[in-house]
Amino acid sequence: MLGYIRDLLIAFFFGANFETDAFYVAFRIPNLFRRLLAEGTLSSTLVPFFTEANKASDKTLFKELRNHIFTIVFVLLFFTTLVFYFFSEEIILFFAFGFDSESRTLSADLLKRMAPFLFLISLSALNMGLLNSLKKFNPPAFSPVFMNIGIIATILSSYWFFSLDIYVLSYAVLFGALLQYIFQVPFILKNNLGYTFDFKKSINSKTSLILKVIFPQVFGLAIYNLNILINTQFASFLDKGSITYLYLAERLIEFPLGIFAVSIATISLPDFANLYMDKKFEKFTSLINEKIKFLFYLTIPFATFFVITGESICNVLYARGEFNNLDAYLTYQALLAYSFGLVFVAGVRLLTQAFYAMKNTKTPVSFAAINLLINLILCYVLGFYFNLGFFGLALASSISSLFLFLFLFVGLRNIFKELQTYNLILFFLIILFISIISITFSSWLVSMISPISGNLISLVLTIIFSAIVFLIISKLLKIKELKMIFN
Repeated sequence: MLGYIRDLLIAFFFGANFETDAFYVAFRIPNLFRRLLAEGTLSSTLVPFFTEANKASDKTLFKELRNHIFTIVFVLLFFTTLVFYFFSEEIILFFAFGFDSESRTLSADLLKRMAPFLFLISLSALNMGLLNSLKKFNPPAFSPVFMNIGIIATILSSYWFFSLDIYVLSYAVLFGALLQYIFQVPFILKNNLGYTFDFKKSINSKTSLILKVIFPQVFGLAIYNLNILINTQFASFLDKGSITYLYLAERLIEFPLGIFAVSIATISLPDFANLYMDKKFEKFTSLINEKIKFLFYLTIPFATFFVITGESICNVLYARGEFNNLDAYLTYQALLAYSFGLVFVAGVRLLTQAFYAMKNTKTPVSFAAINLLINLILCYVLGFYFNLGFFGLALASSISSLFLFLFLFVGLRNIFKELQTYNLILFFLIILFISIISITFSSWLVSMISPISGNLISLVLTIIFSAIVFLIISKLLKIKELKMIFN
């Protein structure tokens, strides 16, 4: 929730213009690392290895592995940070070739200031992997709250006591990342998960295997975010503000993804890994079926709600200060296109975890490479050939997410025939139908009792009524996923 307050503050104070476009491009690049690392990729790929080492009878093996991984990560991060600092303009040119010289220079300056963000957030990801390997999920899941607190506090204190300009946002990001890392340290120490440098023995057969696995895993799970960066490159050729609209719409999509997709995928990974290592393949497949249905049950209502009431959401959230009504409507257009792919992005997170619990990196990476090409073609065709602009770019991302979900699912089904294809399709359609009925009926009901449509009160009432109707219908139809929410 604090992340959205942060976005509202930025929209209020800065609006949608070349400065915000420059910031969001600069922020997207290190933020890619946050999504890949802090939200599960680095941490999740390390979890099976950490879990295996922790189960070993010799406990020194786990300690040595922590030291080796920390040393390697530290060195890699150090040099990566230097690259982002000294080659910021070249990097911006790579991701936003369509920027004019003023926007490119500003964005490069912002990226240079945010370069250490990569260092801090990746170490936070290492902490997350260590804690998750012991099934300690709450501290790492809560730690991003402190990053947003740091950003919000910096923005507001600069506005009240100093001067607020676009450069303040880069320092705010750094302060927030530092707070997030500091918050995790006591939990690392409390659970005896500390680590230190070990330069002499850090490269060995075990860490070589991890490195061999982790790089393709990062690429495989990064596919959605890489598609977003491809969209940003195309959007840099469009009108000023296009990147801002895409970013703000994407942030709304991230709300259900962060709450449900990331959480379920992260929690499921140790169970996937343990079941596969114990060769309990029937239970492994059953768990995949169960988790896919649960994700459908949780994310389809959100996607439907964004499609039906997204314009009201964007007006209520963003249409104030420097961000006008037209900006809010254009943000809704991007949200509408992104919403079609929300469910499949969530599914990709889960299915990829299943592959990586099997330590199978080749299959998802191959699919990811094909999917990147699909997204690239769709961005050009929809965004420029059909002249749909940023709406076409967002729609390209959604369609490519659908393709990747299907690729991964078929790949798993070729291994495990027990995956319930037809049952999953039927369940998808049932939940979609229930969602449409619940939200449409609630919107009509609110329009009857609320004198002013499109305001905060009517939006909140629509959310509440939609949730109540959805839960009642689920109860009447005896949908077992309803009980899983409370479990």
